[in-house]
Amino acid sequence: MNLRLTRLLAPAALALLLAVSPAAAQDQGMAQAELDQALEDGRNAFQSGDFETAVNAFSKVVTLSGGYRPEPLLFRAKAFIQLEEYEAALEDLKTALTYGQSQPAFAAEARSTRGELYMKLGAWDRALPDLQQAAKTDRGNPQYQFDLGKTMVKLGGMEAGAKSLTRYLSAEVEGEDAQRADALRQRASAYAAMRKTEEAIADVDASLQIEPNNHEAYYTLATIAIADEDYPMAAEHLRASIENYVPENEDDEMPFVQGYLTRAFVLEEAGKEAEDEAASREFYAAQKATCEELISLLPEKNPQTPGAQAAAYFRLGVAERMLGNLDEAVKDMSIAIDTNPSMGEAYFRRGICFHYLGEERMAILDFTTASNIDFASPRANLWKGLTFVKLGDYQQAIRAYGDSLAVSDRYVPAYVNRGLVYLHLGEYERAVRDFDEAIRLQPTEASHYYRRGTAYGLMGEHDRAIKSLTNAIEFDEELVGAYNALANELEASGQDQLAVEYRRRASELAE
Repeated sequence: MNLRLTRLLAPAALALLLAVSPAAAQDQGMAQAELDQALEDGRNAFQSGDFETAVNAFSKVVTLSGGYRPEPLLFRAKAFIQLEEYEAALEDLKTALTYGQSQPAFAAEARSTRGELYMKLGAWDRALPDLQQAAKTDRGNPQYQFDLGKTMVKLGGMEAGAKSLTRYLSAEVEGEDAQRADALRQRASAYAAMRKTEEAIADVDASLQIEPNNHEAYYTLATIAIADEDYPMAAEHLRASIENYVPENEDDEMPFVQGYLTRAFVLEEAGKEAEDEAASREFYAAQKATCEELISLLPEKNPQTPGAQAAAYFRLGVAERMLGNLDEAVKDMSIAIDTNPSMGEAYFRRGICFHYLGEERMAILDFTTASNIDFASPRANLWKGLTFVKLGDYQQAIRAYGDSLAVSDRYVPAYVNRGLVYLHLGEYERAVRDFDEAIRLQPTEASHYYRRGTAYGLMGEHDRAIKSLTNAIEFDEELVGAYNALANELEASGQDQLAVEYRRRASELAE
């Protein structure tokens, strides 16, 4: 974007915007030569990178022209942007637009400049109106199309963003290789979101032809792989992204935090989907190593470090848990919580570790805190219920499952587990009602019918039990428990011969 701002002060671009009429100069009692010299000084200083001198020169022009000429205000704003004096730049642009709104080409350029400033600040929503207006005024301006397309993609307007970026890329502007590569990456992101995978990969490959070591290109490839749920491939692309990472500010000591954390996540997902335990452990070990590497690279005195550290220790704790190292997982989650006490997911995951370590009371405390922080998630209360069941406190378990369903009345695990508690307590009608809700939400899940059939059987309603268990077998022909339960119900209803057949089938499946 810096190249963009500098290029606008080239002589060809100045022809229209620098025009100050001799009459206006004479009316204000100034010498045209002095005004021209100040403009020339400002232009030369800007092009040489001496932005402080450029600001001073354009300030002189503003003063000499009475402060109402919009062009020097625009140029001074551009210099202020290079000096990162953004508030001063925004004030100049506001005034320039006030005086220059009757000049469509000038107003478009001023809006484009303000839009680019908002882009630089990451305020994409504020950039959009200015960029849309600039592109509307001059649809054929490639730069306006690039800025608008990139902003649309950042805001999720993938289809519209891709169209604007295509207009820019079709213009084949010379001397802007870095921006062209960026346009290809942005369009690739849009295509990936639109599930146009081949087009997305082609764009990233084209961008890598221009910038073979660009970390954002590899990150984009990773997002494409994630969308396709190819987590091992995503991990490889993220490794390349991390290796090629170069911060925009050379004084920035922070590593590529987003790259490391995303890689840790995809390695976890790869571990979950691996076909055997050895492969899973290999992915989890890689996840652990990725987190440890990130932690080792975080600078001690940096305002961004605490947030990155908390996230890294959280992911490290997840990896340790998946490897079965529950004590280490608790330690890592505790560091994450100490660093960021509002991290509800860390409390939740640590609670699960405590649950399996036999520290039920500690688990319940963590699940309670997690539910208070992430109150829109039903998971913590579900696990709280599971832990109360371990303690034999069934009434508290029922309350916890109810709290889970109060958050989401479509959360099937809470219905199922509450139904099982009711079944254990002999409250069969309530159990049936919960299993009915589970069936309503997941009508093809065999286990729901099996459990409901069991409840009906305990109620002595053998016909209903037979029907429900038969449904269970229809949805899962290998559900051994359903065959045995159905055999029992058939015997209870006097259908001994048929019961023998189902018991035989259960025995075959169990072998």
